[in-house]
Amino acid sequence: MQCKLSESFSSILLLIALATPASAKQLKYQMSCDLGKDTTQMRRANGSTVTLTFSKGMCNVSVLSPSGASIFNYSASDMQVFVGVGLMTDGNPDAVIQADTFNPYKLFIISLGEHPRLIKTIQNQYGFWLRDDCGGIRIWTWDGEFQGAPDLADVYHNDLFVPDVVLGLQGNSLVDATPKCRAYFDEEIKGLESQLSRSEIARFRSNRISDEFRRGEIKGYILKIVFCYLYTGQVKKAKQSLAEMWPPSDKERIWSTILKLRSEGVLRQAGEKQPER
Repeated sequence: MQCKLSESFSSILLLIALATPASAKQLKYQMSCDLGKDTTQMRRANGSTVTLTFSKGMCNVSVLSPSGASIFNYSASDMQVFVGVGLMTDGNPDAVIQADTFNPYKLFIISLGEHPRLIKTIQNQYGFWLRDDCGGIRIWTWDGEFQGAPDLADVYHNDLFVPDVVLGLQGNSLVDATPKCRAYFDEEIKGLESQLSRSEIARFRSNRISDEFRRGEIKGYILKIVFCYLYTGQVKKAKQSLAEMWPPSDKERIWSTILKLRSEGVLRQAGEKQPER
């Protein structure tokens, strides 16, 4: 058992490594609210002031315009703030504020340009992080609609196998930027495929894997491959991969379930339509 757990942990570490390519630059939130510390943190950009404070058990972020007018004010038990240039296409600085309200997390995007204002609020069951890759600063997360999905219940560390989603901004609109990161996801697919053998796929398709732990691992790898194809717009490849690796009697049900969860997930906030079946 100890050897099996060690091998499984190594596989998880490999998956995490595959999910962080060397070319990707993850950006840190420059300000964070640590519970129990009465501190005030401040950043100025383009004349606007972003202040993060902790008081009486709560974190608070306030954003003031150059004239001192209140643009944004919000409190939560834990908050993180990024201030910089590159998320929006207008070349002006922005403030990205994450409120760790957990159910759901909230992300606020505020323009600090000529007319400072709240641009967009995003909600998801998973938190958000920022990366400078795929053509600019992007918002990364996992699709929260898959959290606790029954089909992932028997996959060890199943939160690592839910779909990755990349979001961007065009003007004031939230857009799905996942297809722009296709090269990254294609590399992830190669890494996942390296964890699967033809014989194990054949045994999985015919429900002949007696080791439930290994069966769950194979199931997770297959679903993640399908998610990578689907969320980057490669719908035919996603469906083909599922047909080649999933039990034939169940493939229509799981495909319909995946499409349903995707249509109800975080991409709905970007106005994404259901892909063709």
